[in-house]
Amino acid sequence: MSKQALENQEHRPIHILSRSKSWTLWEAWVAATAIAEFVGLGIVLIASTTLNLLGTTEIVAVLHLVGLLQGIILGFAQWLVLRRYIKHIGKWIAMTAIAASIAWLIGIKASAIISFFLILDHTGTVEVKTLALARAVLLLGAWVGSVLGLAQWLVLREHIRRAGWWIFANAIAWAFGLLVAYAGTTFMTIDRFNLATALAAAATGLTVGAVVGGITGIALLWLLKPRLLRHAAKPASRKSP
Repeated sequence: MSKQALENQEHRPIHILSRSKSWTLWEAWVAATAIAEFVGLGIVLIASTTLNLLGTTEIVAVLHLVGLLQGIILGFAQWLVLRRYIKHIGKWIAMTAIAASIAWLIGIKASAIISFFLILDHTGTVEVKTLALARAVLLLGAWVGSVLGLAQWLVLREHIRRAGWWIFANAIAWAFGLLVAYAGTTFMTIDRFNLATALAAAATGLTVGAVVGGITGIALLWLLKPRLLRHAAKPASRKSP
């Protein structure tokens, strides 16, 4: 066998294994984020419906706590995936939870302001108002993603290079994710919980998680590529004479 053929055979397992590990990471990340958003949105819907029925005046405070709980769920689900590739990353859960609670606190007020101005505007058509709402939601989602990305970057920068790109990836991911969430809420009725609302919430949560997880998962693969290649090279190096 020629020298070139031997070199090709020697390097082939590395590329195959690294590609396999990458797909495993991406799929696990998307699944974890989708499940977390599915559970999180379910909690939000149940809390909103309960508050609406009880007529409590502490809606903002309760939803703020719900946002914190949703952040814990998201952080824990993502940590389950990350711990396989990055050691000592336990702070990920706490930072994600804190960022989510902050994003919820500002996001609720921003949503109220957006709705208020759209209601006051009697000059625009339905199409114009819908487009304005979509732009506002995209910007709000980008802000939410930036807050989450910044908090998680504080953890990632201790372990990987070029971690700053994580903030940018989250801004894009949550911009589109929040747009999907707002679209999904049009199929839900907060005042009465029924099967249609439950199915809409489930589909919306999974879709939002898949969108956010898919985009941030690509960024994560790129950031962890050196680690994936090193892990892939270890088995091949052990087999070398």
